[in-house]
Amino acid sequence: MAKSYQKSACQQAKIRLHQNGKIYFGRNTERKFFFVVTLIMLLLGVLLKLGLL
Repeated sequence: MAKSYQKSACQQAKIRLHQNGKIYFGRNTERKFFFVVTLIMLLLGVLLKLGLL
C-alpha cells in the first residue's frame, strides 16, 4: 500500500515535462484544463443566448 501512495504522489508532482523545447502535460492536468475550458464555453454560450453579452 505504501508503494501505491508513493507512486501517486510522484505522478501528481509531474504536472509538466519539458523536452526538446516542448511542454508535455500529464493526463489528469490535461483533463482538468479541458474540463474548465468546456465549462467556460458553456457559460459563455448560455450568456450569449440570454442576450447578456
